[in-house]
Amino acid sequence: MSTTSAAIAAELREQIVSGALQPGDRLPSAREIVRTRNVAIATASRVHALLRAEGLARSLPGVGTVVARDRGDGAPRRRARQTKNLPAPAAARGTVPLSTARITAAGMAIADVDGVEMLSMRRVAHLLRTQPTSLYRHVTSKDDLVTRMVEQALGTWTPDAGGGDWRDQLIAGHRGLWRVFRRHPWLAPQLSVTRPQLLPAALTFAEWAIQTLRQVDISPEEAFEAHLLLFTHVRGMAILLEPEAEAESTSGIDADTWVEQRMDTLRDLTHRGHHVGLHSLIGSHYELDLDRLFEQGLDLLVDGIDSRFGSSASLP
Repeated sequence: MSTTSAAIAAELREQIVSGALQPGDRLPSAREIVRTRNVAIATASRVHALLRAEGLARSLPGVGTVVARDRGDGAPRRRARQTKNLPAPAAARGTVPLSTARITAAGMAIADVDGVEMLSMRRVAHLLRTQPTSLYRHVTSKDDLVTRMVEQALGTWTPDAGGGDWRDQLIAGHRGLWRVFRRHPWLAPQLSVTRPQLLPAALTFAEWAIQTLRQVDISPEEAFEAHLLLFTHVRGMAILLEPEAEAESTSGIDADTWVEQRMDTLRDLTHRGHHVGLHSLIGSHYELDLDRLFEQGLDLLVDGIDSRFGSSASLP
């Protein structure tokens, strides 16, 4: 008798409920389930769909399906969710007066779920149980609100206090920035490198990066350009997060399933020897992991800075 998606989901559900799988732990990917259970990709995909429907799992673009933080955390993202299902800020359920901070928090709650393109003053007002016109006493427009949201999100970043040399500090600080982008997939597309927003939180991060790099005997200009390269790496990886969430919401399939469905076509296009490198990946069960790719890129960039300017750092 073939294994059903319900049976596989039941096994994973038991591990989640028992605590063997903790919130944030990665669940077996659809391709891994196909390999280990000898089932079709459609069956494997339904396993994740069942767990997401129960609120036990959620999708992280570039990472895969993970155990949800709570039973309400696995609800579908973006257009599948409506404003009425968003958790209202705690202050919105009481009699706390409307404020810029509350409006900004509500805007971030909507954008975190549905993206900035689905953000509107009307939706924010609905979430805060007020009229749209009342918002304009605190923010002038949607653009003004998004700017405040960017500042608030970046303001959650803090430099690593663990010490270590400049390399350790640089890596830890940029990992922290990656986590900020992970929490807010809409954030990276809102930031510009060529026409940067002069926001206090953005300037704080830039100053930290430059001063950390200046621990190596390089000029301010070299430190600034190294900062731009590192920041562009983090932002560039993070820009992939929101489109993937959009694609998964629209198509109903995750990235692993999408790739698996096109393996026959890729195999046919590469088997003639014209793309030997790509063809070799087909049998390797390679899975794209944005977290792993981010770490590799960060290590390569820091290694390059170290090699270019020397490993001896001046004392802070």
